[in-house]
Amino acid sequence: MYGYETFHEELMRNLIDSVHHGQSSHAYIFEGSMGLNTLGAARLFAAALACPNNEIAPCGACPSCIEAKANTNPDIVYVNSGAKKSIGAEQMRSLETDVAIKPFAAKRKIYIIEDGTQLTEAAQNVLLKTFEEPPEYAVFIIVIENAAQLLETVLSRFTLVHFPPVTDETVEKYITEKYPEESERLPFLVRYSAGIPGEADRIISDPDFDALRARSLEKMSALTSSDRTAAFDARAFVEEYKDRFSDILAFWVSFARDMLLIQTGSGENIINADKRDALRSLASKTDPAQTVKLFERILKAHKMNLRFVSPKAVVMWLAL
Repeated sequence: MYGYETFHEELMRNLIDSVHHGQSSHAYIFEGSMGLNTLGAARLFAAALACPNNEIAPCGACPSCIEAKANTNPDIVYVNSGAKKSIGAEQMRSLETDVAIKPFAAKRKIYIIEDGTQLTEAAQNVLLKTFEEPPEYAVFIIVIENAAQLLETVLSRFTLVHFPPVTDETVEKYITEKYPEESERLPFLVRYSAGIPGEADRIISDPDFDALRARSLEKMSALTSSDRTAAFDARAFVEEYKDRFSDILAFWVSFARDMLLIQTGSGENIINADKRDALRSLASKTDPAQTVKLFERILKAHKMNLRFVSPKAVVMWLAL
């Protein structure tokens, strides 16, 4: 769309129409998985906001649009943590100073915060202060996977634009066109991506993905075993791959889901179809109620992991 990759053309068309009709806002939150290229959507919208040709923005031909496409437009400012772990109050105060400087050439000056999860609470409060009396030309776009991670006061002042997962058909088309050599893995890639095209990119570019998934399935039995020594086997596995613990938990979630589908007679809808025999064997050793409990515990383990509980402690809790 306009030379930018986006998976939500209708949504973006509505946003760009608001620019055409002079109805755009001064503050937006673009919420959605990074694998949906929400940052690309923000870039497209910023190009439209900066383009001087309102009725056809982004025209793609003016200097502003050409620079926006090349990420060199001085009036589109990208805000990120750089080498730091977060975007702090000091960095936002520098932005506050920059906001007071009028656009170089465009009629608007757009600030894209590339990952809102990096904003500290103090930084968000500085942003709110900046936004109390913003110059007419200033527009802020926060890109974030989950808007609930932002302060309520920020949410109340920004227009929330939600980018939902896309259809399996859209993901399949994306993979087929970009990776024609992946025809054999296509059904798995589509289902595992769960409406997030960028997830397929991540899987295909990861040389260890298939091997780690296979080993994670082998260790799944430790989570369903009544033998407590199996828990230590699972812990050793996680300790070996602690940097990939989030991926291991994601595998276990998909395996537990597939086991439940097999147990309830819906095995044709499983994600890991290439692991059907192993999953059937695991499913035969538990009943649906136990599998549901396992599924819920893995999801809770995922939340524990997000709260930075050590992988070793999480897997021991899960297995025992």
